[in-house]
Amino acid sequence: MEQRIVVNMRGGAIHKGVTHDFSPKQGTFHVLPAEGGGVPIRVNMDDMKAMFWVKDYLGNRDFVARRDFDPGRTAEGRRAILTFADGETIWGTVTEDDPSGPGFFFVPSDERDNNMKIFVVRNSLKELRWAP
Repeated sequence: MEQRIVVNMRGGAIHKGVTHDFSPKQGTFHVLPAEGGGVPIRVNMDDMKAMFWVKDYLGNRDFVARRDFDPGRTAEGRRAILTFADGETIWGTVTEDDPSGPGFFFVPSDERDNNMKIFVVRNSLKELRWAP
């Protein structure tokens, strides 16, 4: 089963599709476009903000994620609040982090969020705050 991804670039471009060659240890990977197939897009990790594994490509523009941590939900990892350079803020848990790598994996705290998992590129962040 292929997983839906949405790649947000720091310049504002968005690529929706699937990938078969993403690795946090590689500098590039490819996105196979979601709509109508087409030619794979080569993504350079240095130009990327984050990659989102999503439930669907449409999402919900009116959705406002909860800005707290659900005490009943226990995710492996460390709770954090991320603020990207573009001002977007997300609450959740850092689940996999290799400090020598370009980024880390993050799970949003609100289960209703369209994003199931996110790979966050470190240099796209304005702030990372660890939460109790």
